[in-house]
Amino acid sequence: MLDPDHFLSRLGLAVLASAGILYANISPVIVSAFAQGSNFTGETAGYIFSINMYGNAFGALAMSFAVVGLEWRRTAMFLLVVLISLDLLSMTLVSPIYLYSARLVHGLTGGSLVALIFAVIARTRNPERTQAFTIMLQLFLGGILALTLTPLIPTYGTSIIWMSLIAFYLVALSLLPFLGDYPVVKKELKIKGNFTGAGWVLVSLTMLAYFMFQSGQMAAFTYIIEVGLNHAFDFQSTSRAVAMGLWVGGPAALLVNWWSIRTGRLIPIILASSLQIVAVGILLIPSQYWFLAANIGFGIFFSIAHPYVLGVASELDNTGKMAALAAFAGALGLATGPFIAGVLVGEGYYDRVIQFSVLALITSLLLISIPARVLDIKNRTQRVIWS
Repeated sequence: MLDPDHFLSRLGLAVLASAGILYANISPVIVSAFAQGSNFTGETAGYIFSINMYGNAFGALAMSFAVVGLEWRRTAMFLLVVLISLDLLSMTLVSPIYLYSARLVHGLTGGSLVALIFAVIARTRNPERTQAFTIMLQLFLGGILALTLTPLIPTYGTSIIWMSLIAFYLVALSLLPFLGDYPVVKKELKIKGNFTGAGWVLVSLTMLAYFMFQSGQMAAFTYIIEVGLNHAFDFQSTSRAVAMGLWVGGPAALLVNWWSIRTGRLIPIILASSLQIVAVGILLIPSQYWFLAANIGFGIFFSIAHPYVLGVASELDNTGKMAALAAFAGALGLATGPFIAGVLVGEGYYDRVIQFSVLALITSLLLISIPARVLDIKNRTQRVIWS
């Protein structure tokens, strides 16, 4: 069994955390694949992703209430088996209503898995390091799958999507025996067994900040190809710019793993989030050069800001419950951002989507600055232990 803070342990937890939400990173591929089918339109194909993500959010919420008392490896194994079964079932379904039902249950299961693993990650030292691995892995795999699956869809149909996800779940299952127990440290809990951690004001600010962060970034990401096409860029150069953003952005998360909280939490969050906001705003410039630069900047600074924001949520208590609750807030943001963007875009007003994304990210930065500052005051360079 690996040491809990070993590099490979962090990578293993990143794989498990990614398993429950990997489909979010290939959402354009999923929507495009079903939109090309005879039983779906572009609108109904989009519902598949939304239903999956709303299920993910409420699955994470339910898990946040139960996570402390569960044996996490057995629970993760059960959830992964359920995910595999639901993707196998999805391969056989052609009716939209039945597929929606299957994806809703899949979302509930995936969200439960994400919340469970987030809680485990929160019990490690420097949880932002493991979250950085998670972001890097998700962006890297998202770029690879988007590139490889799209040309296979005309031949294999939507089944190739579910088969790819099943393969990743099997990898996650194979890693479980090598990971530690990550128990809740008893001395970090109050004697009476009550919740120990930050007050409700800090928790509320952090959860709202993470919701706005995920809403803003996902709104821009969902429509980023359409933004490029609306600037009259050709599809090849537009998709290449998006792929470059994913591939260059993913490894940038390793900077978080290396730097951690040597300068506290607030300074890295302000720097990375501010530059992410600038990158998203540059998407409005109708220049291919700036569009490429914006995608790369978006990918890099998202990969740095995201782990720090999640790291703040992970340090709001000593049990991992707040990290599990953050999984709910984040998944709700991932589902809500594209929904709001779809309302705003109307008949091609993509500038509204980018403006909403910028506003949401600015709001997130203002909100998260408060709990990040409080944590820095309590312990600027080490994990905060609540008593």
